[in-house]
Amino acid sequence: MTEQLELNLAPQIRDAYNESVHLAVDAKERASLAVTKAIECGQLLLQQKQSLGHGSWLEWVDQNLQGISYETLARYMRVAKAASQQLTAPAADANSNLSPVTNLENAPTLKQAYIALGILPMPVEKSNKPDPNKGWVKYVRFIDGFRLWFNKRMEDDPLDTWPENARRILKNDLRWIAELYQRL
Repeated sequence: MTEQLELNLAPQIRDAYNESVHLAVDAKERASLAVTKAIECGQLLLQQKQSLGHGSWLEWVDQNLQGISYETLARYMRVAKAASQQLTAPAADANSNLSPVTNLENAPTLKQAYIALGILPMPVEKSNKPDPNKGWVKYVRFIDGFRLWFNKRMEDDPLDTWPENARRILKNDLRWIAELYQRL
C-alpha cells in the first residue's frame, strides 16, 4: 500500500491572502496621500508664482526646482486649482460631462485625478481588431521566428544534408503556409 502524504497549504494561502489585502489597502492609502500631497504642492506653486513679478516664474523654476519639468509643475497647479474650485462648485449630476470624482483626495491615483480633471486625456480602449492600414506583425511574428530559425539551421546544417524523412516531415508541416500563400 502506498502511503499518501496529505498536503495542506491553507495556512500559507491564508497568510498570502491577508498580506495581499493589507498591501492593497496600504497602496490605496498611499495613492490617496499622493493626490493630497500633489494638491498641496500645487497650492504652494500657485502661491510662489503669484508672489513673483510678471515674467519671473520660469527663471525662478530654473534656479530652484531643477529636475522637475514645467509640465509636471503645471499639472500640479491645475490639480490645486481644480481642488479649490471643487469646494465651491455644485456637484455633478448624472447627465453632466463633469468628472465622477467628487473629491480629488479620494482619487485612486494621481493619474486618475489628472484624467478626472481633464489634465490628461481619457485612455483610449485598444481594439483587438487589426488595422488594415498597418502591418500585422502581431499575426506573423511566429512565421518570422520560424524564418530566423530556418536560416540559422541552414547555416549549420544545409537542407541537402537532412535525412529524407526530416525533409518530408518539414514539407508536410509547411503545406498550410503554401496553401495560405496561394489564397493570397
